[in-house]
Amino acid sequence: MSEEVGPGGGSTSARSAAHCRTKQDLVTRNHAWTAGCQAALPTDLAHNEIHLWHRTRWPLPAEGDRLYALLSSEEQHRLPTFALERQRLAFVAVRGTLRALLGHYLDLPPASVRFRYGPDGKPHLDHPGVSLCFNVTHAGQWIWYALSRETDLGVDLEEIRPAPPAKRLHLARRFFASAEAAALAALPTAQVNEAFFACWTRKEAYIKRHGASLARLLTQFTVSVDPAQPARLLATPWQPADVDCCQLHDLPAPAGYRAALALAATTPFSVCRWPWPETI
Repeated sequence: MSEEVGPGGGSTSARSAAHCRTKQDLVTRNHAWTAGCQAALPTDLAHNEIHLWHRTRWPLPAEGDRLYALLSSEEQHRLPTFALERQRLAFVAVRGTLRALLGHYLDLPPASVRFRYGPDGKPHLDHPGVSLCFNVTHAGQWIWYALSRETDLGVDLEEIRPAPPAKRLHLARRFFASAEAAALAALPTAQVNEAFFACWTRKEAYIKRHGASLARLLTQFTVSVDPAQPARLLATPWQPADVDCCQLHDLPAPAGYRAALALAATTPFSVCRWPWPETI
């Protein structure tokens, strides 16, 4: 399950076009957290920064109760629809932490943050005049939140699950662009599994940047596949300008995971990373 949120539904095409002539760059900075010190939460989100938060997927009971209290009544009513307790805990962690983060950056009570949804289910902030974009991804034991002040973005995290190379190649031929499947098949057998997830995270991050349907667009554009080479958007027949006006990056990820970030701009950005303070 993943979720992406944009800046009140406004168009970013003009902003993207203005950035097309700038060289891509991305710098990652890691920030430690002082446990229990809420004053350490960052308050400034510069126009050329991405704030990337990460937390565990299943909160302890005390934190779970605090996060549950931040949910909207509609979100609370959704909980019984999840069959497993772990699913309910994960939902509370994802949505409660999302509301806590947004409330912090917007200086609003978390439960008062409002959303509306686009044609493909992409949530948007329903607060006129607010400029804040963000995206959520979760896999394995992790939940990640990416935030930008004014640039649409998509982030994806995937756990690298083992599988025979033949299975990965079969899935690639079925769901990836033909050039991606061919590039995957040309790699040494030992690299196929990681390359499959490198390709997958790069593609899903780009699709989430648009808030579009994953199934509908997977074969409609091409990214680089080799996990040892930089992430690149190679061809987008359905959105040709994106090749010059969108940047794609791999992100450092925990062992056993792959992660990627897509941005609707080519100006230099830095990524500032924080662990979520689960004691709040």
